[in-house]
Order: sequence, then structure tokens, then C-alpha cells
Amino acid sequence: MRGWTVAMAAAVVLVGTNAMAFPVQVPVGAQGEAPDVAALRAQLAEKDAQLKAALARLQQYEDEADYLRAEQMGVAEAVRASGLPERQQRRLAVSIVREAERNNLDPLLVVALIRCESSFNNYAVSGVGAMGLMQVMPDTGKYLAEKSGYKLGRHTNLFDFETNVNLGTAYLADLISRFGSVEGALVAYNAGPGLAKRILAKKENRVKFMAGYPAKVVKEFRKLKAQQERAISLRAEQTTTDRKG
Repeated sequence: MRGWTVAMAAAVVLVGTNAMAFPVQVPVGAQGEAPDVAALRAQLAEKDAQLKAALARLQQYEDEADYLRAEQMGVAEAVRASGLPERQQRRLAVSIVREAERNNLDPLLVVALIRCESSFNNYAVSGVGAMGLMQVMPDTGKYLAEKSGYKLGRHTNLFDFETNVNLGTAYLADLISRFGSVEGALVAYNAGPGLAKRILAKKENRVKFMAGYPAKVVKEFRKLKAQQERAISLRAEQTTTDRKG
């Protein structure tokens, strides 16, 4: 036992005089990496930054293309009535066009529904708890978000107009597919799918309900389409005049 103690003491003395019994790897480079590894990491970071910049430019290009379509369709003009700051108006117009086209809907139908549901009030809340521009119910929003592969999180996220348009437009498209027509889908959008089936099953109830909310949205949609057609005609006339000049 005494011999073991003496051996340990000798080892301690050797350590103290830098005569290490075990080899120790001395870090190389600022973070303990070999120079070639550090150089490779820097190259990867630079490439990643370049990729992010390229994606940002692509997104800007796509946004500009979508906004141009929003202007041509009359969506941008309709959004101006929202009273939102100009930058948010642009984002909202782009979002409406993008989500409508993604779901095979006319963007002006989405605009018509927003006008009837919330009058472009981001923070509108109905008596039954529907929220935001397209008046999405929290449970419906949660279900639609999970169906799309993400979590809605807090219910107040429905006040974010891009999130609200994303979910509301997908919901409207789903209802059109399930009920077979825009009018039937609007009944379901307003009353809920379960009640809508009962309403549509009886002629008297169907006729009465169709004359209310669905007729209001369709009327607004037709007005927007008429405005769009007039704008297209004016642009065509202007183009013809410019060519003659």
C-alpha cells in the first residue's frame, strides 16, 4: 500500500513539471478545429448565405409577379379599402392571389367573402368566436393547420392576415368540393357543415337561407367581376389608342 502511495505522489510531481504521463491534444485554431476544417466550415457558411440571398430574391420576384396579377384583377384596389398600411396592403393582396390560385379559386371570390365577413378588419371577432379577415373558428383553424402540416399555436394567430387567408381559403375550397357548388359551400361556411346539410336537405329552408348570406357574397363577387371587366376593357382601349398614336 505504501509503495502505491509513493508511485502516485511521483506521478503528481511529474505532472507538475510538465512531464505528462498521458498525451494531451492541444486545440488548433480559434475553436479547436484544424485549419482545413475551419476553412471548410467558413466556405459552407458563405454558400449558405448565398443560397439564402438567392431564395430571398426569388421570393421577391414571385411577390412582384403575384402583386402585378393582384393589380390586374382588381384585388389590390379592393384591399386598399382595408385601411391597412401600404406595405401590409401589398402583402395581403399577394396572399389573396397566391392562396386563391393554390386552391383553384377566383381571388375576387375570396375578396367578396372577406368584405362580407369582416369588412377587412384584421381583428374582427364574431359572436360565436370566429376570428380575423375570413372569420375562421379557432377549432377549424387548428384542424386546417394540422392538415397542412403545421401547428396554429395560439388562437390569436388567426389575427395574422396571411395565416387567416391561408386557412380560410383552403376551408372555402374544401367546402366547395364537399358541397358541390359555391352557394352550397357558402351556406356551410356561414352555418357550419353539419347545419348546412340539414338546411340544404329541405327546400323551404334552402331557399330562405340562400337568399341571405350566400346571395350577399355572390352579389359582391359579381360586382367585383364587373369592375374587373371594365378595367380590362379600359386597358385594352388605352393600348389601342397608344398604338394608333
